[in-house]
Amino acid sequence: MKKVLIPFSILIVVLLILTAINNPAAIAAPDELPQAYQPKIKWTQDYITDVPPIMMRDPLLEMFGQVDGAIPYTYEEAVKLAGHSCGAVAGGWEITRMALEVLYPDGEIPVRGQIYIYAPGAEDEWHVGVLAEVMMYITGAAPKSGFNGAEYKQANDVYARRNKLIFAETTTGTPPAKMQWIFERHDTGKKVGVVYNVGAVQPATNPEWTALGIKLAKGLATPQETAEYVKWWNARARFVFHNADIFVVTELN
Repeated sequence: MKKVLIPFSILIVVLLILTAINNPAAIAAPDELPQAYQPKIKWTQDYITDVPPIMMRDPLLEMFGQVDGAIPYTYEEAVKLAGHSCGAVAGGWEITRMALEVLYPDGEIPVRGQIYIYAPGAEDEWHVGVLAEVMMYITGAAPKSGFNGAEYKQANDVYARRNKLIFAETTTGTPPAKMQWIFERHDTGKKVGVVYNVGAVQPATNPEWTALGIKLAKGLATPQETAEYVKWWNARARFVFHNADIFVVTELN
């Protein structure tokens, strides 16, 4: 009998080990999962987490019983989406925040899927696509690749996200500092335009900084040059968050 039990016990141990390898959560205690799957990010630029979140409601999440009430959308996540923080990512964030404050005044929580965004250029023109990705993350408005709303759209268009982020079909040639993003609240028809004067961002860019950026990307910059470039780069993003006058917000109706 013992000879039968020993191989059986070994088999059980092997199966448990294989289960742990293929699915660690299967044997992890519930209170260990947050630490296992959400390691703390060691951001080296404090402003990335200092930017206040934008609170949004999402009818899809609510309909499926996955959230109760408004949820925060953070600049930290926008940075992870873009792969970096810069003047364009910060600009996309601030354009959206300012537009939503006009469309949803007096503390009203903005609704994802309820907003149309009209880009001032083509997807691949200047950094239009980069700004648009940030806007899509916050508002849910998506190009033709977005969720079409399935059968739920028959009840309410808010469930559809497709074709609510609309780009120009061809490049417009509009100078970046004069590009106006238009946000429309679909339920009320209210519109707002926001222009981001990227040319006013400080410290200013110049051929020397561009050359140093190329040198850094090639791995040829000295430690001192790297430190200087990193300081300059992040100072520009910080500037965007602390200088609202580089944005012009206009109610269009």
